Amino acid sequence: METVQLKRRSALGAGAGLLALGCVLGILGGAVWALVRPAYVGQVEGSGVQVDQALSPVNVEFAGYGSFALLTALAGVIVAAAAVRATRKGKTAGGVAWLLWAGVVSAIAAFALYVFGDWFVALAHPLPDPEALANGDSVTLVPPVRPGAAWAAGPFAAVLVCWTANLLAYSQEG
Repeated sequence: METVQLKRRSALGAGAGLLALGCVLGILGGAVWALVRPAYVGQVEGSGVQVDQALSPVNVEFAGYGSFALLTALAGVIVAAAAVRATRKGKTAGGVAWLLWAGVVSAIAAFALYVFGDWFVALAHPLPDPEALANGDSVTLVPPVRPGAAWAAGPFAAVLVCWTANLLAYSQEG
């Protein structure tokens, strides 16, 4: 078995690079999430909005939740692939700390995806001024998403992919 000499600077750089990748993935994922999130279509009636079931997609809230979970899981897999690649190139020793760092970075990516996704949705589907609306006006509303357990999709995917890659690497050595 070949031992790899690591430089502290290289390991710190790899960790910072992984963090930067997670932030970029979160921002880009937020833009994609804003584009794929469906919206209710409705008409203003009195002091409220009547949702038009025929024009609105089915399961708007679940589609937003599901797309968040899938995009964060995809970001986690990409973060894990970068972490495994850094380990194989000898920039880091890998190990439990690196595995946990990949999970933390993918959690940061999920948070960035959520924040920027909501921000991009606000840009794409701004809420109209209530005083400017009249009865019969058509409005598009994107409901908020409460991720709940979906927050764990990205970190879980990252840790699972890193752990599996390490397991396969060690099983092939023996």
